[in-house]
Amino acid sequence: MKRLLRIDASARTQGSISRSVADYFQVRWTESNPGGRVIVRDLARYPVPHLDAATIAAFLAPPPPSGGPPPEGLVLSDALIDELSSADHLLISSPLYNLTLPSTLKAYFDHVIRNDRTFAQVEGRYVGLLTSKSASVVTARGGVASPAAEDELQTRTLRAILAFIGVTKVDLISLDGMSGDEASRSRRIARARAEIDHLFASPGEPVCLGPFTEEDRREIGGLRAAQAAAIQRGDAEAYAALCTDDIQLLIPGHEVVSGLERFLACEAELFRSASFASFRKTPERIERSGDLAVEVGRQEVAMRRGGTAGVFAARQKYTHVFRRTAQGWRFAVLMSNAIE
Repeated sequence: MKRLLRIDASARTQGSISRSVADYFQVRWTESNPGGRVIVRDLARYPVPHLDAATIAAFLAPPPPSGGPPPEGLVLSDALIDELSSADHLLISSPLYNLTLPSTLKAYFDHVIRNDRTFAQVEGRYVGLLTSKSASVVTARGGVASPAAEDELQTRTLRAILAFIGVTKVDLISLDGMSGDEASRSRRIARARAEIDHLFASPGEPVCLGPFTEEDRREIGGLRAAQAAAIQRGDAEAYAALCTDDIQLLIPGHEVVSGLERFLACEAELFRSASFASFRKTPERIERSGDLAVEVGRQEVAMRRGGTAGVFAARQKYTHVFRRTAQGWRFAVLMSNAIE
């Protein structure tokens, strides 16, 4: 049974953006891990105390005899480490407080970073012991700053701490500009949710930005599959049936093909000389606005022996525009560029 350890660091138990986005991550994790268990460590409701002299002395003391009770100063630390060690994945939600992470989160790590429990010293260097774990970190801040900025001490500190105990596979979901207007904040939260969707997406599924329903996703995915099937069969009419009446085909170095009739003639001519063994698309990102959706990705083609690819390069970057019509989603613009 998979286990998720969720650690919330925001002092706000209501209205916290980092907690809200972590809620969404938890829902997606639960969907992807049926039967999995979620352990919640809420540092606002149940704060971990800062280190005191007695706890530090217990950390530095020789280990107790085998089978003997641990010193009082180690009881909480041992419990937190056991909880952390039992998890497969770690979810941390943290706001930015005064250039860095909340002190409650730092206090938590002060209790779990312990020699021979979560790290060891091997030949004069430190080695993290929790290498089987992975983590996702949700951060939120009011302003806008690059994670590469010199004063960016939040994610740098979190990554450094996690790496020190052996957790090097870390996905960062960063929300900045949260003190902006409602529309901007909503867009940024939607993008963060889309990033989370991508983490749990099956191979080949793109990051989806905008109000896509499950029916939209299914229908657009069906268009991709039908396009590949028509190209492999060399069926120009089936391909044209997937397009709008004003379809545009844009290929560098070639005249723009506009309209369904010209598109059908162009594809029929291509298929007379080209025979495709495979046509594989890897959509990377799709964004919707109203009845339009723009998708970017990569596609690869392989020719049957003796066939020519015509305008197709073996590997291409593509941009497609889908339009929602009365008949459903259709290709409205097809554009591709060869990958050097």
